Formats: sequence, C-alpha cells, structure tokens
Amino acid sequence: MTPVRALAAEAVWRDIAMQIGGDAVAVDCVMTAPELDPHLFEPTPATARAVAAADVLIANGGGYDAWMDRLVDAGKSSGARYIRISDVIGWREPDNTHFWYDPVIVRQAAAAIASAFSGYAGYAAPAIAARKEALLRDIDAIAARIRALRARFSGARVAATEPFLDRLLGALGLDEAHAEFQRSVMNDVEPGPADVAAFESDLRNGRLSMLVYNAQTVTPATTRLLSLASAARIPTISVTETLPPKLRWQDWMSGILDQIEQALSSNVNRRPA
Repeated sequence: MTPVRALAAEAVWRDIAMQIGGDAVAVDCVMTAPELDPHLFEPTPATARAVAAADVLIANGGGYDAWMDRLVDAGKSSGARYIRISDVIGWREPDNTHFWYDPVIVRQAAAAIASAFSGYAGYAAPAIAARKEALLRDIDAIAARIRALRARFSGARVAATEPFLDRLLGALGLDEAHAEFQRSVMNDVEPGPADVAAFESDLRNGRLSMLVYNAQTVTPATTRLLSLASAARIPTISVTETLPPKLRWQDWMSGILDQIEQALSSNVNRRPA
C-alpha cells in the first residue's frame, strides 16, 4: 500500500507524526535545520510543492508558522487534511505558542494526528492506534515526572532569557521572574533599562534559583546574564527551542527535566528574599 504523505512544519511535530504513523506514513518536514527561526522563515517554491503534494499537513499555529497558513490557503484544492495544533487545543491570544513543552497539549496533538492518519490509511488503523497508545504512555510518564518535580520545587524563583519555556516552568509551579524583559527579547525589542537593572540585580544578589537560556539565540545580553549567574553560583540550564536532531520528543523532554532537577537540587535552599 502507498504510505500516507504527511508534511510537518516543525521537527517536533514530524517526530510525533513518525512515532504514530510508522511505515504507514511517510513524514517530511519543512524546517529541518535547528537554527531556522520559524517566525522569520520564508518558504520556497519547493515548500509550496511539498504542501500541495501532502495528504496530511501539520503546523503549530498560533502565528508561530503563519507562512504555512498562506501555503495551505493557496493550495486549498489539494484536499489535504490540515492539523493546526492551536486549533486542536482552542488556543487564544496571548497564550504561549511553544506547545510542545506541555504534555497535555502533546497528548491532544497525538490523538488528532492519529485520527487523520487512520482516515487515510484505514488498513493500518490498528497499528496506528497501538503506536499512539504507546506514545501516550510515554507522554503520561513525562507528565507524572513533572508533577513529582512540582511537589519538590514549587515556588522556587527562576528566570529565563526569553519566554519559550513558560509552559513547562508553569507546570512545575516555579515562580518565573522578569516577564517584561523576556517579552522584549521575544519581540526583538531592547529591554528597558529598569528591566535590565532588576534582572541583573537579582542575579548579582543570588535571588534566583535557576537561569534558563535558549541555546539557539545566545546574544551579548544573554552572555552577560550568564556571566552574572556564574559569578553568583546560580545554576544555568541550556535548552533548545526546537527538537534537536535524532531525538524523540519524550527523550528531549526527559533531558530538559533532568537539567531542571539537577539545577534546583543543587540550589534547593535558595528562595525569594
């Protein structure tokens, strides 16, 4: 039988689709290079052809990959099933769009993707359902670990250089500081002097239990914050915004949680002043 042709905008959703589809689905991805910024990505004619040829299209939505919406609109006659994760979960502005850091959302996405694949490949529906259930067990294990870490570390005061990890830090019950600074960085706006001064003061005086930074967008400002954290012996963790090559979603999340647990365990007695 000819495999279902699926195309995902981001590598993380390709991974989820591959885990569910198995050999019944051929999954391609638009943004395969980790250094690509989905907000700035410009599709090529080859991207448009790939969209037109797919049976199932998967995008993050919420404005994260608006270029995908434009390509789908241009090729509406193809009849492809279009799954936007933002639609699946009923996302509303201004909620964070880094959906893959939330196991509840990944669970919903997996169910929607499995349903679409089964609709195109009914002969493989039992195998697709079995793979979906296996993935859901892994997702539930990640969620259980988040609950266990929340019980240990809830209330710890932390900060990040930008708000890409908000959903996970919130699920862990962590008190995330300096939201205005992070929003400025996310919107490519220079943070205000008062926001910078407050952030640096908290680092110098050891008022944070952990500093998170995006390994894909290290800037001079980020480097300065890391230097201040190091001088104050505040643990830092490096997280990528996109799924690293050759990793499954659940292994990536486990690694991030390992880093968080290690950082907060080493600084567990530090609490807001």
